[in-house]
Amino acid sequence: MANVSRRKLLEGSIGAGLAGLALPAVAVPAKKPRHWDETYDVVILGAGGAGLSAACAAREQNLKTIVLEKNGFPGGSSLICTAMFSVAGTDFQKENHVTNDSESRYEADMLKLGGNFNDPAVVHAFVHAAKVQYDWMRKIGLKPRSLALGGGMTRPRGHVFNPPQVIDTLHRYATQHGAVIRCNTPAQHLVWDENLRRVTGVLTKDQSGKVRAIKATRGVIIATGGFARSKKVLQKFNPYLTNCDVLSASGSTGDGLLMALELGADFRDTAFIKDTYGSKPGITSSKESTTIFYSGAIIVNKDGKRFVDESQTYKTLSDAALKQPKGASYIVFDSNILTAGLKEPQGRELFEMIPKGKIPPYVFSGSTVEEVAKKAGIDSSGLAETVRKYNRDAETGTDSEFGRKSLASGLGKLVKIEKGPFYVFPASSVLYGTYCGIRINPKAQVVDVFDNIIPGLYAAGEATGGVHGSNYMSGSGYAKALSFGRLAATMIAKEK
Repeated sequence: MANVSRRKLLEGSIGAGLAGLALPAVAVPAKKPRHWDETYDVVILGAGGAGLSAACAAREQNLKTIVLEKNGFPGGSSLICTAMFSVAGTDFQKENHVTNDSESRYEADMLKLGGNFNDPAVVHAFVHAAKVQYDWMRKIGLKPRSLALGGGMTRPRGHVFNPPQVIDTLHRYATQHGAVIRCNTPAQHLVWDENLRRVTGVLTKDQSGKVRAIKATRGVIIATGGFARSKKVLQKFNPYLTNCDVLSASGSTGDGLLMALELGADFRDTAFIKDTYGSKPGITSSKESTTIFYSGAIIVNKDGKRFVDESQTYKTLSDAALKQPKGASYIVFDSNILTAGLKEPQGRELFEMIPKGKIPPYVFSGSTVEEVAKKAGIDSSGLAETVRKYNRDAETGTDSEFGRKSLASGLGKLVKIEKGPFYVFPASSVLYGTYCGIRINPKAQVVDVFDNIIPGLYAAGEATGGVHGSNYMSGSGYAKALSFGRLAATMIAKEK
């Protein structure tokens, strides 16, 4: 037994333990090929926000770089998300009169929100890397469209960008600076060199179906996203999510995660995979989700009763909503709250036609609370009593039922629901991403189950765990992707 390496043990145990995750028949990394078809300094798997940011940074460090993307076009989930980038201490915050935010406050917010289940060292690295990446994005001409107070933030730090513009800019910058970006080219296995004891490349399949070996002399970066689109992987970690709406890139099937597991990479935070509350049932775009509860709306069940403190993160709200009879819940607001909500970027498109006199088919309206309740199929007397009680509490600033003290994360005072017309939005939950994944250290290096760095292997973005902990701050997933992509490439350049 003394002569059996830990990696050999891993090959056997990983192969047996992950047999149900759609891995190849033998779940072990590929051995060094007899011939390398191509050679680069850095091979990046995935051309979403993380992969493209890594490519930009790698080329700035004069590293010969290729990005392999399994889909026919770049962007991944970063192309279809809200593009809210959570970052502290920026010029744009100052322009919007937010002068009391800082990296230390941001870091403290992340750890508190995550229940201290986050990796503190990784969070510290992330918060600083976010500011570095943001400043670089501003330098190349990208500017936020608006600033938002998102879930889990104690200061407005949600910098909302235009998703296609960011992807187009990163893609153009990377290619103009010499990066090769190859679509329709899925990576299949990482290559492990037994003599060098490191990852030295990948096996991939080109458009003709031919397997090609691509060498990475300096490192491989996994930036393949999460696994929200893989029912097989979801089934292993959170079975109830296999039937919820999903709004994630079609390529989010856990490819990079599975390749890393073949090498014995550690994996963390699976207990905290959660969906997000506030979406229109059957959601097809991130524009079809709202956070109007952070502007003062309340959430009730079919009996018209509240069941949660609405100032909490939308993942906590989702947990509570799914426990209601038949999983049905409704967001209730009045004209004043609608006006306030339309000033926020998230979900503006859902309700912006209402002030123009057009009520969308997914919203109910009425001149009284009782009227709108009947239209929405909610117990009218129950909702009327709930609103009366909540309004009394709003006057005192103390929610006697669920302890709500603010609009969101301790900011903003409770507001009454009193000015008609009144509105009801039947809301659902959606899985945007998996927010867990490969364990990394503050240098974005992948760590195995024995706490050892896997030489030559890095990871960034949704494929990684350790940043969020038990909950999710708005905009931190997008920021994590872009920031750790740059950090990973920068660390590869520094490694000798």
